[in-house]
Amino acid sequence: MRYFILIVFVLSGNAFSDNIDSSLSLPCLGCHGKSTDLTIPSLYGLEEDYIYNSLTDYKLDKRKNYLMQIISKAYSEHQLKILSYYFSKGHKDNE
Repeated sequence: MRYFILIVFVLSGNAFSDNIDSSLSLPCLGCHGKSTDLTIPSLYGLEEDYIYNSLTDYKLDKRKNYLMQIISKAYSEHQLKILSYYFSKGHKDNE
């Protein structure tokens, strides 16, 4: 019985984690999801470090884009890492 409870707990934690990744990405997808506008890059499949460093630079006002500066400041460092990982792995379930 203990093992059953442990397995359920682990599996539910993974499902919850996937939902967090997806929900964190929703504000990004309006512009950076599937789009025909080539002036706004898709984030899918970019290097994790590149995404994270770019978001951090926006957050610290080192990189200039008014809207991206505002959006990135709403995320914690941990959330930026989650987003960077999520998009680098090419998840396209929210397009």
